[in-house]
Amino acid sequence: MAENIQYPSQLPPPLQDSYGLTTADPKLSTTLVTGRVRERRRFTTVPTTVSVRWNMDQTQASYFETWFREILVDGSLWFDAPLKTPLGFELYSCRIRGMYSGPTLVQVNRWEFTATLELKKRPMMPDGWVNFPDLWFNMNLVDLAVNREWPEA
Repeated sequence: MAENIQYPSQLPPPLQDSYGLTTADPKLSTTLVTGRVRERRRFTTVPTTVSVRWNMDQTQASYFETWFREILVDGSLWFDAPLKTPLGFELYSCRIRGMYSGPTLVQVNRWEFTATLELKKRPMMPDGWVNFPDLWFNMNLVDLAVNREWPEA
């Protein structure tokens, strides 16, 4: 089994500015004669996209363009990258949708690229946790209590 392609550690993470997640609508809507709308779930798995912008120096920018062309086969292959979601920083399998924009010269020796990443898996809580909201919202406290060395009584 081939190892997944990794986002190069030498390249910077996406900038926080203009970073955002968008999830496709999993519902099917039908407008009734009365004007009301009937909605029902059509899909359980829909793509999530992430708008990203990278700021790179000259060396990083030239490497990124060649990595996209040669390793990702002009962006057609999936790769693993650390991305920030409401769950925190995690490794997500993603691909660059379409063609990135750039490089755009933004400083004397800084280049910017923008792209839309498509995530293979929607960033969601692990299955079953929605049934235990008190544990979810207090997970940091539970983690501290479980992992702390308590003094002997």
